[in-house]
Amino acid sequence: MNSYTATPSLYSRCVRLPKKLAGVILAAAGLATLPQLAAAQQVLVQANVADDTVKTMFGANRSYFGHLYAGYGLVAGPAGTGAGVRYGVGSSDLRVGGRLKFRFTQTLALNLDLGYSYIRYELAQNGQKIVPTPDLHRRESLGLHQLYSEASLRLNAGRRGNTIGNYLDLLAGGGWVVGTNRVTEDEPAPGIRSVQTTERGLPYLRRWTGSVGARLGADRYALVGRYRLTPVFGSSYANWPELPRLVLGLEIGLF
Repeated sequence: MNSYTATPSLYSRCVRLPKKLAGVILAAAGLATLPQLAAAQQVLVQANVADDTVKTMFGANRSYFGHLYAGYGLVAGPAGTGAGVRYGVGSSDLRVGGRLKFRFTQTLALNLDLGYSYIRYELAQNGQKIVPTPDLHRRESLGLHQLYSEASLRLNAGRRGNTIGNYLDLLAGGGWVVGTNRVTEDEPAPGIRSVQTTERGLPYLRRWTGSVGARLGADRYALVGRYRLTPVFGSSYANWPELPRLVLGLEIGLF
């Protein structure tokens, strides 16, 4: 028997050739896309790391936290004879500001505040009245517009997540009185509803103030007390009786 070796037909060669060529083309295309996939993966990893870093550093219980706030307090405490006030909403302190917190540990942080306040003293109208004059009116008030800065040491208590939590702040600050006014209201003549006089730029009110205080809070709500260290009247009016130095009120964090 004669033996022979079978050789592939021309047709089978033509069939196998396109399959091999297709495999080569697919492999080359895959290699060409590898750099793009690697670059896309690298950018994604970098973006995630940056986001994680921001979330770790900034937050209510992170290394840094900033927010706005508003507060309202009532004037309290004794006044000198001749400088009595009408206590209540007529003698009050309204303030708005911003706060930046630097956390050192889970229990200790530093706050830095900048803000604006308007404090108003409604003067009592009685026979003992001395400041700013002994003249009596239906109503009379002294107002001070103030830009202030304040630093506070924060002591936190209790376990918490990424929240403000419960805290006690010890305050110290100062302010620049940028504007003053005195408003008087007198009995009108017949047919006139009211007579009101406003004086601005009062020379007898001090232009710089200093205070200390404390703030006891839970998250966005706090009770605040401040005590004014400086006299309200300037050095040329040191013999005038002093207005009340204490303000007690509420504060709400806007976050």
